[in-house]
Amino acid sequence: MKIFAKVSRGPQKGEIVTPHRHEDGTYVVSPTRYEKDYIRVTSLEEFALRIREGFKGRMSCETVKGARLFSRSSIHIEN
Repeated sequence: MKIFAKVSRGPQKGEIVTPHRHEDGTYVVSPTRYEKDYIRVTSLEEFALRIREGFKGRMSCETVKGARLFSRSSIHIEN
């Protein structure tokens, strides 16, 4: 499974990002941008399922400083 998004603005515009894996091994999806609403999931399959349900996902890459929250419409999922 391939999950990615492209940064659309700012100095890193055009960079490709993938789901951000936190130190505890989880990924984050959320209905809002607020940390209190973050839902941690343990697999990319669950991450993709939640994105398809309409959640946003935290994404990052080595060249983009810090993880960013991307909306469902910006995230591409290929099986």
